[in-house]
Amino acid sequence: LRMASASSEMKAKENKQAKKKKLSTLEMLARAYERVPEHERDKNHPTSVCLHLLQNSPAKLRDVIPITMRACRECGLPPGIKFPPGKSLMKAYYEVDRELNGTPANELDAEAKKAAYQTWMEMSQTLDKTLKLLFDKAKDHLGS
Repeated sequence: LRMASASSEMKAKENKQAKKKKLSTLEMLARAYERVPEHERDKNHPTSVCLHLLQNSPAKLRDVIPITMRACRECGLPPGIKFPPGKSLMKAYYEVDRELNGTPANELDAEAKKAAYQTWMEMSQTLDKTLKLLFDKAKDHLGS
């Protein structure tokens, strides 16, 4: 009986984790947006514009976000976003992601740490460039 109870508890925990991990990028962005400083949630603030652009961009373009977050988890660092409109939103996304997915349980050896850091750096740069591209395309579209 005790073993069956432990087994069912483990399955319930696994199901809960599986459900947590199935949040879409859009749902994650919405949760992250709730965490950015209040003044950044003004509809005209660049952070709000960034969210709007991400929400209305093709899903394939948004795919860079969870891939970057996976690299961040492996490395244990938040995304290295330099582009101001996306910086606090992606930091908040990282915090939500860590709460839902945790951090890797295994300690990495020196070589794996180096590889994880390199991947983190490359993915952070890719995400940063993607956010800039969204703004550039929106400016082109608006003609400003």
